[in-house]
Amino acid sequence: MNKKRKVILGIAIGAVSLLLMIYVGLCVWFSHHFLPGTFVNGIDSSNKTAEDVTQMLTADMPEYSLTLTERDGSEEKLQGEDIGFYYDYPEVYQIQKKQNNFLWFIGIFTKDSYEVDWTGNYDGEKFEQTMQKLHCLTRSDIREPSNASIENTDNGPEVIPENEGNKVDSEKLRTALDTAIGSGADHLDLDGADCYLKPEVTLESPEIRASVEMIEKLSNMTVTYDFRYETEAVGPEEIRTWLVKKDDGTYEISRERVAAFVADLAGRHNTVWTSRDFYSTTRGWITVEGGTYGWEIDQEGETEKLMADLASGQDVTREPVFFMDPYPGPKDGSDIGDTYVEIDLGAQHMWFYKNGSLVTDTDVTTGTMRTGHGTPAGVFYIENRLRNTKLIGEDYETEVSFWMQVYKGVGIHDATWRSAFGGDYYLTDGSHGCINTPYDIVEKIFNNIEVGTPVVMYY
Repeated sequence: MNKKRKVILGIAIGAVSLLLMIYVGLCVWFSHHFLPGTFVNGIDSSNKTAEDVTQMLTADMPEYSLTLTERDGSEEKLQGEDIGFYYDYPEVYQIQKKQNNFLWFIGIFTKDSYEVDWTGNYDGEKFEQTMQKLHCLTRSDIREPSNASIENTDNGPEVIPENEGNKVDSEKLRTALDTAIGSGADHLDLDGADCYLKPEVTLESPEIRASVEMIEKLSNMTVTYDFRYETEAVGPEEIRTWLVKKDDGTYEISRERVAAFVADLAGRHNTVWTSRDFYSTTRGWITVEGGTYGWEIDQEGETEKLMADLASGQDVTREPVFFMDPYPGPKDGSDIGDTYVEIDLGAQHMWFYKNGSLVTDTDVTTGTMRTGHGTPAGVFYIENRLRNTKLIGEDYETEVSFWMQVYKGVGIHDATWRSAFGGDYYLTDGSHGCINTPYDIVEKIFNNIEVGTPVVMYY
């Protein structure tokens, strides 16, 4: 090879080496810089580092602040400078790392555009110091949450709702702040972000919900008893006292307490076999003995009915469950009303009033006192009424046309075998206990009276 060719070859090798060195150098350069033709958010980022591009992107960003709103509406601002806030564009670094720096020369002839979003970031130490000084964590009136409960009182169990208090859970606050700052939010509602400590037991918690529902239901319920001439209402204050706590902590209606209430109700209203005042035709106000007529509450039946009413939780107005209840009609504080038979056993006289009007009256002959068959005094009622029946006793068998049973074997009936009534016949020559009545009078009574009509008899 001649000298000239050697020179040319040397120049060529040197040129290639130089170009290779330039290429490798630029490859190294673009491993830390954006390739030519790169634009980020519209900014020409060619030959810029990720840090350079980030600075350009954040150059015109506003100062950051975050307003915190507490449960009571009070507010405070968290300033960006207090937590070392800065805008961060992590995607910028990712784009720069992903570019192929060995093909840097392609960027000379092409254009690559990217759109990136920013995130908020902060100095961890400054953030922690600032957070611990926030009003929501340092206020003087911080209240712990309290659980819902059921408290036993003299008026029965009382539902105590949970109290949310206003104590912030610092870990939840830290997470909420990090999320808000990271997204660049300008407002954070601490309640909406679930930053507060919560009661462990609320009115909706399964362990007390059933009892709460029962107590609340009974606390809005009234049972009204209609005794026709008066009513008696039993309200929530008393009804709640019938609730008892079970071993598992739940509440139930005590049948024993309900039964005790019904017994008291019966004791105050029952009039069967109880003496009462009565305005007699000739004597004025007298006290008459009790008998089979009047109010008598079926305590077992009423207890069952009341338990069912309480289970429904609905207001109810009704009559009690009765074994015996008075004859229908107006009542004026007495259970006798204005339709009744009145028999003055001492005067041997009988009256029949219907709807307040006298239908008929007559002398009668009642049970023989000398033989111990005296007609019983008391307030009874017409138990049944029969036509053309036979009365049978130990030493008699008698047919009558009209029979109205009053009490056991005692009744009002015709006595055609008697020629006179009233007077003193009952002392030595009366009946076996029945009320012997003139035929025409007993017929009139029979045709106008109903089963259940009270019969008041007194000496």
